[in-house]
Amino acid sequence: MLFKHPFLNLNMGLVKENFVIAKKDDKNFWEARGFKKIRKYPIFRYKPNSSEIIMLGVPLSIEAFGNEVLKNSHIVDVCTYCGTYGMGGPGFFGLKLQGEYGTRWLTYCIWSASEHILFDDNVLQCHPDYAEKYAPLIVFDDYANSLEKFKELLSDMAIKEVALSQESIEIMLVDSSDKLHYIKSYKCSDQFPEQGSTGKKRNSFEDGKMSDYWLVTYDETHLKV
Repeated sequence: MLFKHPFLNLNMGLVKENFVIAKKDDKNFWEARGFKKIRKYPIFRYKPNSSEIIMLGVPLSIEAFGNEVLKNSHIVDVCTYCGTYGMGGPGFFGLKLQGEYGTRWLTYCIWSASEHILFDDNVLQCHPDYAEKYAPLIVFDDYANSLEKFKELLSDMAIKEVALSQESIEIMLVDSSDKLHYIKSYKCSDQFPEQGSTGKKRNSFEDGKMSDYWLVTYDETHLKV
């Protein structure tokens, strides 16, 4: 039965499930990674074709994966629209990392995460109404080009340190010239923009601690809220 699957309704921060649509021939590969097949999974009414299966796994928190393990990881991609709720996305922010462990995604699993991330003290994104006030690095009117420039900037960098507290995270990066850069977030900060729909600032999260909302997943898998 559907609701007896052990990896449904994980309640890891906002995340309910971590799923992959895999080829049947790759079932053993994903089982070795801890994933289990689910026969009926209510994700945008997707029905696997005859060569596919849907499997669920359990992501690791950033602490469980290990801050030390993340050191020296190289950034190979960036995404500002990770996650799904079936009819759209919550706007999680993800860094695709390459390290001795292989390839993983480190994802900030909060709604509109890029509005709550600072890179070298510049917010990544904000509603167009507040662009002049906050000067985001990724802009609504030129989203594709500005995102590509940000990706190119980070592609030269590796993680040097990760510092976590109950209400903050600081990811120290180093580029090929040994210059330091920082990705930061806080439970609340005056540097974060107002929401476009309300004109008010909001906390990044309400319950739990910062590390609850940074998850590590395998490439090709998806997070569902």
